[in-house]
Amino acid sequence: MYTVHIDYVSRLAAMQQAVREAGLAALVGTRLKTVTHACGAFCPWRSTVLVPAEGEIELICPGMDAMRLEQEGWLKRVVGYSRRPMMEIVADRLEALGLAEARIGFEDGSSVYLPEGFISRAEYEALETALPGAELVDAYRIIDALTMVKEDAEVRLMRQATAIVDHGHHEVAKALRPGMSEKQVAGVAEKAMRDVGSEFAWTFTGGQEIASGPRTWTGACTPASDKLIQQGEFVLLDLHGMYGLMLGDVAHNAVMGKPSAQQQQVIDAFTATCEKLVETMQPGRTLGEVAVTVRGFVEENDWSGFVRGFGHGIGHFGHEWYPTLTNIEIPQVSEPDYVLEPNYMQMIAVTANLVGVGGLRMERPLVITDSGNEVLSKLPFEPYIVA
Repeated sequence: MYTVHIDYVSRLAAMQQAVREAGLAALVGTRLKTVTHACGAFCPWRSTVLVPAEGEIELICPGMDAMRLEQEGWLKRVVGYSRRPMMEIVADRLEALGLAEARIGFEDGSSVYLPEGFISRAEYEALETALPGAELVDAYRIIDALTMVKEDAEVRLMRQATAIVDHGHHEVAKALRPGMSEKQVAGVAEKAMRDVGSEFAWTFTGGQEIASGPRTWTGACTPASDKLIQQGEFVLLDLHGMYGLMLGDVAHNAVMGKPSAQQQQVIDAFTATCEKLVETMQPGRTLGEVAVTVRGFVEENDWSGFVRGFGHGIGHFGHEWYPTLTNIEIPQVSEPDYVLEPNYMQMIAVTANLVGVGGLRMERPLVITDSGNEVLSKLPFEPYIVA
């Protein structure tokens, strides 16, 4: 289907090498990004990928989807479950591999990202009960470390996913007018992106996040509503598409008519902060250093009351949010000491939310290069002015 080739043999080998280096006999991966990384197919149901240190990696998924995932993914051993709980089958497979009393990794933690997929209490207890002789070890860091730096093929696919979303924005700009509902704007975007290859409006925050007027300055998720767009309002346009399992995410903005003086002040602060963020994302710096530098810039300009950010993770289906761009250490959320290196990808982000005036949001995938960075979206940071 795609002209870009993912070297899945090397990817799976790297996963098993990481399991060995962690001193584990196997990893029981329940997170959505772990399952996707291993199976290479769209797998939206509760599933587990079993990664033994040696031998064949396998997928345990709902029986209704097992045949499709075997046909469309890389893993040739796909086991379906229906009446028996998933973890009982995982335990059976570990026992069959002679690993019933081995050191087994699982993925535990919490995240604000709803579909993260950490192991549930019931799943953990089922695994613990079925394998009383095993040593169960939290090993969530294995996949986080493997997916921080993207494969060259993933970067190429992300360029295409981003171009698809940029196209959605261009079509929205042509159609946008006062009197349209936010839902109508979302429909224009969705059709435009589907027409040029988007597979899925992947975000759980409403597919296409559209807000106008007072709804733009809340700073929260913005599923499109029935609200009608009015002259003089800001319109927030956060569009999402998927191509080759890579998640396109570009947030842009529009102003319905000439900005007021207050709106222009928000626009100027927002645009300057976006530019500073890109300027600061350089190889050799840590995520924490970037966050401190950009926050310092905002504070120096007295914008800290309404300008915030500054980014979150992105990648293939299931890989979103980690790591956020902050200097604060938060388990399963941030990694401030991470040193930026080529092919590291960040969803850079800035929000400017001033109550009573309006709100703006920027999200663009940025990839670190040998000499700097590349912002994959070609849209400007300044909002569209809709006359």
